[in-house]
Amino acid sequence: MREHYDRLLDGCKILMLDIPYTADDLCNITVELVERNGHNTDIYIRPLAYKSEELVANLKLQDLASDFTLITVPFGNYLGSDRLRCCTSSWRRVDDPMIPARIKACGIYVNSILAKTEATLSGFDEAILLNHDGHVSEGSGENIFMVKNGRLYTPALEDNVLGGITRDTVMQLAKNELGIDVDMRTIDRSELYLADEVFLTGTAAHLTPVVELDCRPIGDGQPGPISKEIQRMYFDIVVGNNAKYRHWCTRVTPRLVPA
Repeated sequence: MREHYDRLLDGCKILMLDIPYTADDLCNITVELVERNGHNTDIYIRPLAYKSEELVANLKLQDLASDFTLITVPFGNYLGSDRLRCCTSSWRRVDDPMIPARIKACGIYVNSILAKTEATLSGFDEAILLNHDGHVSEGSGENIFMVKNGRLYTPALEDNVLGGITRDTVMQLAKNELGIDVDMRTIDRSELYLADEVFLTGTAAHLTPVVELDCRPIGDGQPGPISKEIQRMYFDIVVGNNAKYRHWCTRVTPRLVPA
């Protein structure tokens, strides 16, 4: 949780969102809300820092007051499938000189929505976006990894990639538990066609294998061994069943709060 809020505050700095909370404050607020809402199922926690001034047609960030809101909602399978058929989107990933690609800004979701909609209307589960140089960037809401000859690759941040918390989690697990270093470098679209395995990662997507891209099977068309092993470890960790990584989790006990 702490890493998510560190990233949110980085975004606040770029967008001049002066909210009166530290990362520790935001963690404490989140724990209290989850406790008070009393969910007994998987949930998605959505924090939002925003400009709260009651003004229109004012484009000057420095003149506008800021605020913070937080909601929790029950959440199921984000991608709708445990193995994905993807297409390369005709839409390109936003470029950093246009809008900061390394932060989670609401405006960037328009880019993601257009790509996702195009993919699903064409019968695919998800879209893979290229950057303006034509290299692989990410999914509509996920980071992407490729396995080739036992090595793991993912696009570098310079390819307009969001620095995903789950992306970092997977890289640590691959190195610490499987002895696989992750090579962060530019990846060509055609490399994905020839990969042994491809998978997507994200807070909502968790780790989901890609078995087909642009009507071409990835590997043998089934989730690969490295994907499945990291996925197994990940799901074990996020529900608190792995003592070694329990410090990545935050314990919360739902409680009844009188109205």
